[in-house]
Formats: sequence, structure tokens, C-alpha cells
Amino acid sequence: MPNLSQLLTTKAKPEHLRLFNACKDLHSQLADIDNIYVCGGYVRDLILDNQTEDIDLCIEGNSKKFSTMLSERLNLGKPHESQFLTFKFVGGKGKDNVKSIDIVTCRDETYPTPASLPDVIPSSIDKDLNRRDFTVNAMAISLTDQHWGDLIDPSNGFGDIMRKRIRVLHDASFIDDPTRVFRAVRYATRLGFNIDTHTTELITNAIGNVDLLSGTRVRHEFEHILKEPKVCEMLRKAEDLGLLGAITPALRVGPKALEITSDLLKESSGDLQLEDLLARVTFGLNTDEAKLTSSRFDGPKSWTDSISGNAKLASVVGILDNPTITRSEIADVLDDIPLQCIRAYIATGSTLPRRGRLIDYLQTIRFEGPEITGEDLMAAGVPEGPIIGQLLELVKRARLDRKVNSKKEEMDLARSRLPEFLTHDEDA
Repeated sequence: MPNLSQLLTTKAKPEHLRLFNACKDLHSQLADIDNIYVCGGYVRDLILDNQTEDIDLCIEGNSKKFSTMLSERLNLGKPHESQFLTFKFVGGKGKDNVKSIDIVTCRDETYPTPASLPDVIPSSIDKDLNRRDFTVNAMAISLTDQHWGDLIDPSNGFGDIMRKRIRVLHDASFIDDPTRVFRAVRYATRLGFNIDTHTTELITNAIGNVDLLSGTRVRHEFEHILKEPKVCEMLRKAEDLGLLGAITPALRVGPKALEITSDLLKESSGDLQLEDLLARVTFGLNTDEAKLTSSRFDGPKSWTDSISGNAKLASVVGILDNPTITRSEIADVLDDIPLQCIRAYIATGSTLPRRGRLIDYLQTIRFEGPEITGEDLMAAGVPEGPIIGQLLELVKRARLDRKVNSKKEEMDLARSRLPEFLTHDEDA
């Protein structure tokens, strides 16, 4: 059994190493803790010398008691407990500055039906590792004094790291949990690995089970892809594996969508809005495709707007090429279009007049409005009611079209039109 104690000592961040030493000390003090391991992605990234912020600890024994003691030792605050025998610390404020720790009871799991959430029971480290998705994520390092640094690797994940391949642990893996198809795409692309030939065959055979996943689970997996630095490469791989079509036949990511998404990543300083990514990735979907895709994701309004807004803009954007269109009419066309979709269209580099008008709307028109307020109108004798809003809208349009240029001119316009509005109100 390989020992990676030297790797722990030289490659782990100081705050992580302090955590691991605290684990070793607690194991010697707690009789009902048999073993403590750091496991999963942390071990994989440690071997690859990749930076990672997530720490997964596996406990053979009383993980709740261990979590409480660890919290007291490192001043981590109260952990979040889940139904799957896990305890999570987020944003620890103690002197060790540990950002994220998941403490998991070593467990075995069974899937009552394909694509369902698992039933879990406490178990051993070997069974815990064997229930995982891929061999490169199925390793653990002992943090106990007697076995400090020992690598637990029942599926030869270390060998697969050396071979740069993603290999599934068992043949029913993608049937049990189709979200693992998404993860295969993410890990292979992120790490620069190939997906093992047999694993690819299993994906092909089980791809139809993606349809069994709820919209929420599919949306969460797709969101993970959108947040990856190599999102375009991941989407191409997902397309090649048939994953996008398995989400819904309406979802396609065309060359233009990938181009403007890639441009966004290059231009960004790292602080990307999910809505902008979603609008660009789904750019080019027609109205029916957008409706089916947003329905499949079953997401919040921001998702529906980002996906459907491109088709909505495409149906009206030609109006902006009219040489006589006014700025207020541009606002009429674009006020109901999500801003992220306008930005996506601008990014396509169209040289038609519409592009300049989209930019004008984004940078100036949408911010412009009257200087006068409803209070100003009421102070001038305008009766309270819907007339106030109608006059403000009139003045706003005049302001956009440069027919008035000061607060005084706005008030004069409102006064001049007041009799007309009062007459309309009486007729109503």
C-alpha cells in the first residue's frame, strides 16, 4: 500500500495540513472514531498537484461527535447536517481559515430505482470508495497516527491518474445515477483526461436515463458545466456523447453560441454572471426550442428569460434597422428583452444598424427618464391617479427623442397636454 505522507507534508496548504493534524489528534482522543480519511477529489488533486478548496473527510465511527469536536478545535461554527450522514462547514472564520469541509460517515448505498436518490447506511471505507463515480475519485488517505499517509485505493485510481483516463467503477453506475454522465464530461475536460472506452460504451447505453432526472437535477448539473473555465470544450464533449440531446432534443449549442461564449470568457476578469453565460450558450434556439429547453430545466425566471429572450429578440430586432426609428421606439422594442440577451446579440458582431441601436439602448436609453416626478405634477395641480403615470410616460418619450431637454421644458409639456388627458379621463 503506497504511503503519501511526504506528499501531504509538501503539497497540502498549511491551513489544510493543520486540519489534518487536528484530525490525527482527535482520533487519538475519541474512542468511538475508528478511522479518519481525506478522500475523493482532494486526493486526486493532491496527486496531480492541482489547487483545490474543497476538503472531504470520511469517518469510520461517530461522525457527528467528530464534527462537533473538530468545530470546537478549529472554531468552525456549527456544521450543516444532511440526510445522508454528512456534516458541512462553510466559510470557517477560525484562525485556520479552512473554507469548506465536508465530513461524511463512511457509507454504502443502494438505488431503489434508476436515477433516484440513494438509500444509505454506515459502512467501511472500502465500501464507501466503491460506491463513488470514477476511480480517480475513489481514493482516500489515512489521517490517523498509526497509518498516517497510507493510500486506500481499491479501484486503482492512482493508475488511472497516471494513464490520464476517466474510468467508471461498475457497469450500472450511469443507470443508478445518470448525473454521473455530466460529471464524466466535467472531469475529463477539466483534467485533460480521456474517457475510458468501456466507460464511453456504458454512457452510450445509459444516455436515455438522463430523461429520468428531474428538471432541478439536470439544471444543477448543467449549471456546474457553465461555471467551469473550459465550458466550451465541455459542451462540445457533451454534444459528442449525445448528452445535450438527452437533456432535451430541443437543446443544441451551435458554432455561433460557442464563439460568443468563448469571447465572453476571454473578455471576463473572472466575475461572470450565470445569466450571461446561459444566454450565450443557448443563442440561436428558435422559439419552440427555447420553450422546450427552459421547460426541461424547470428553473427560476432568470433561466427562462435567458433562454427564451434570444428568440424573442430575434423576432423583433429587424425593426431596429428602420432608418426613421426614434429612441423612444427603440425603448418600446427592447424594454421587455432581457439585458443578457441584448449583450449576447451585440457580441455576434452584426454590422447592421440594429447593432448600434442595441448598444445605444444598453448604454444610454434604458437609463434615461424624466427629471420631473409624480410629486412635481401633483404640486402643479395635476389630480392624483392614472393621469400622473400617463403624463410621466409622455414626458419620458419626449425626453428620449430630445424634444425636451430640461426639467422646465418637461413641466411645460406636461401642462400643455394636461387638458387632453383630463378630457380623456372624463370620457372614460
